[in-house]
Order: sequence, then structure tokens, then C-alpha cells
Amino acid sequence: MPMRSRQRGVSLIEVLVAIVVFSVGVLGLALMQIKGAQFTKQAGARSQVIVETRNLIDAMRANPVAAAGPRSAADPTAPTANECPYCLSGDAEPAASSCTSACTARQVAQNDLARWYARLKASVPGPTEGTLATVRWDNGLGMYRVTSRWAGGAMGDDAPTGNDDLSYTLNYLP
Repeated sequence: MPMRSRQRGVSLIEVLVAIVVFSVGVLGLALMQIKGAQFTKQAGARSQVIVETRNLIDAMRANPVAAAGPRSAADPTAPTANECPYCLSGDAEPAASSCTSACTARQVAQNDLARWYARLKASVPGPTEGTLATVRWDNGLGMYRVTSRWAGGAMGDDAPTGNDDLSYTLNYLP
């Protein structure tokens, strides 16, 4: 009676298949870690922008004389174009006033804008194109539109061509 040979152990092909399956799983975990770090960075920047934008709105609430602005005769609800202490075009970084005590409402507004812009600039990556922040009076809405922009943080192949800037806009009715 011939003896049958029984295979013992694991063949080389089975070992290679197991290594490939394990490697795919490890690469998937590494990709999840990278994406998680990217999403955490994006969420942190978004949270910081929201906090800083709301801080400016709170400063405007604390300075109602400057936030209301002088009224024009044609539209008593809108600040005149040349007298909008909280308006910021975004073309240049706002400068703080030199007052230290007994500041006027306009000087307080200048200081509020300068501090807000500096904190925003320090806390989030600037946009790849355009301005970091603007504060505009919207006559159609009858309120301020505060817009902050920052780089979205897409990495690798997910980064779109051009820019990946994000923005947050908050309307404020004084």
C-alpha cells in the first residue's frame, strides 16, 4: 500500500497572499491617519476663524457709536461711505490708532480691527488668492458683512488645481 504524502506547514504562495492582505490593511490605516490629521487641521482653522469673527462682532456690539456709523441724509440707516469706522476693504492691513486713554469711538474701532486682523493672520493660514478679511456695509441688507478667508489645507492628490481657499461670512445688524 503506497503511502500518501501529507502536506505539512504553509506554502510560499499562502504566505505571500497573507502579506499582501496585511499590507493593504496597514496602508488603509495609514491613509486614515493622514486624512484624520488633515480634517483636524481644517476643523481647527475653521473654528479659529469663527471665534475671531465673532470676537469682532462682540467688539462692534461694545462700541455701538462706531458700529452704527454716521448716517447719510438719503439713507439714515446706512453709514456714509467715508465714515465707516469698522469697514475694511482687505487691501491693506488695518493700523491701530495711537490713543492710550480717552479714545474716540472711531479710534476704538481702529484698534478693534487691527487686533482682530492680527489675531486672524496669526491663527490661520492665509488664503492662496485674495484678501484675508473684509468688513463691508451692505446697503441691500442694511448690515455689516464680515468675511474671513483662509487656505483650506487640502493635501496631495486631493489638492485642487488653483486654490482651495475657504471662507466664512457673518452678517451683523447694529
